Amino acid sequence: MFMEIKLNSFLPCQSTYKKIEVFGYNSKSQPGLEITGINGRGKTIKEKFIFLSKKRKLRYPLKRFVLCVEGENLDKCQLDYLELPLLICFWSMANLLPLKRLDNCYASAKVSLDGEIHHWQAPDGLWQDLRAQDELRKERSIYLGPSKIDGSDFETIDVADMLAQSVGSFK
Repeated sequence: MFMEIKLNSFLPCQSTYKKIEVFGYNSKSQPGLEITGINGRGKTIKEKFIFLSKKRKLRYPLKRFVLCVEGENLDKCQLDYLELPLLICFWSMANLLPLKRLDNCYASAKVSLDGEIHHWQAPDGLWQDLRAQDELRKERSIYLGPSKIDGSDFETIDVADMLAQSVGSFK
């Protein structure tokens, strides 16, 4: 079955941040994982995801999974913080996570080879800016992060807990 997915992210870029969209799809063509749009870092991140999947003995369908990052001037951004959003998209399309609809979700974190999640400490005003942009959609927004956001009406899902329950230990 064909599946498509989209998740919002934000990246630290010098003294500010950029809102980024991560999207993907799967197909029945040549099985594998492809990551595009992140200035040559896709291959390294892809191999990290394969390592994390094998380490947890995860089985996913033999399909082609394509993950793309939509954004301009990313060369000045810390692309490591796209690892968690990309991993969530991949494992969701592979039916390993309970999340199916992610277009109203936000995530930004690095993932170590040991399964440690390192969230970016968002600057003051980020959540208000994102909320103002989301007002156009008139739906709830969900942060896939470690804890509730002070002063924000974003719903929070503890992503480490969700991953631990779905695919095994994450810290």
